[in-house]
Amino acid sequence: MAIDQIANWQIFAKHMEEYIRKHTVEKYTADGNAGYDLMALTNSPLICIWNVLKYAFRIWKNRMKPHDLEKIVHYAEMAWTMAEGKIIRNGEAGQRVPYKVIPSRNAIDR
Repeated sequence: MAIDQIANWQIFAKHMEEYIRKHTVEKYTADGNAGYDLMALTNSPLICIWNVLKYAFRIWKNRMKPHDLEKIVHYAEMAWTMAEGKIIRNGEAGQRVPYKVIPSRNAIDR
């Protein structure tokens, strides 16, 4: 049986959009404005990579919690966005793309 990776990714992307809207956007916005967290303050994709490892090791040690896979994927996306899809090297001070939290629809409608 062939695996349709494109169709699977589209299903997963929809799931991730719903997860981010429900569990992330509200957490990192205040009164409709972007909030601050370590990624926003440092603009370093390496912080995101550290979080990917943190959640991956938690799964490896059989201590997985709900949404750990979603967190891994979301942090990987943030690292990719901050690095503009380029190779990330520890210790290099490259120009970083600021990562923006887009307000939820609820925050926009207020």
